[in-house]
Amino acid sequence: QLDWLAAIRSALPVDGLFVDELTQIGYVSRFTFPVSGPRQFLSTGYQGTLGWGVATAIGAAHARPDVPVVSISGDGGAMFAIAELATAAHHKIPVTIIVMNDNAFGNVRGIQRDNFDGRFIASDLTSPDFVALAQACGVSAVRVDSPDELQAALSKAVAHNGPNLIEVPVGDFPSPWEYIRMPKQRGTA
Repeated sequence: QLDWLAAIRSALPVDGLFVDELTQIGYVSRFTFPVSGPRQFLSTGYQGTLGWGVATAIGAAHARPDVPVVSISGDGGAMFAIAELATAAHHKIPVTIIVMNDNAFGNVRGIQRDNFDGRFIASDLTSPDFVALAQACGVSAVRVDSPDELQAALSKAVAHNGPNLIEVPVGDFPSPWEYIRMPKQRGTA
């Protein structure tokens, strides 16, 4: 997960906006993705708002066309608003949507694997070919298989004056929670 985020950080200009989504890599980004100024990292925090990433990134890019905007979503979250790619194409909104595709609600699947003896219920998905879907909407799209390929594709995408989608087929990510230490609230032990 850190390699993917490092690739994004390397390709996203220092003033760029990053939109996270409720994905394993999105959770990790909240603790590890450096930004250089205010309002450069857009997140729901822990509100559990699955599906907000694509639409939020399009809105942010429309509001701030002067800076690159990159969103990272899982395939499940991206599907909530994927039709808005057509809106982004119609209005030539310069946004890049990265879809980490594991054909699952990966976080839910990991919880079921680790805590419920692998009894999987409603966590596997049959995701579309996101590249073909984006291209059908008039959006520039590519599929990459490594952090190096992601960095190169994202560098090209942020230079493109229009919408882009980058699909990243991935497997299961390890749970980040054992490595993330949440701060204690004041007044509690």
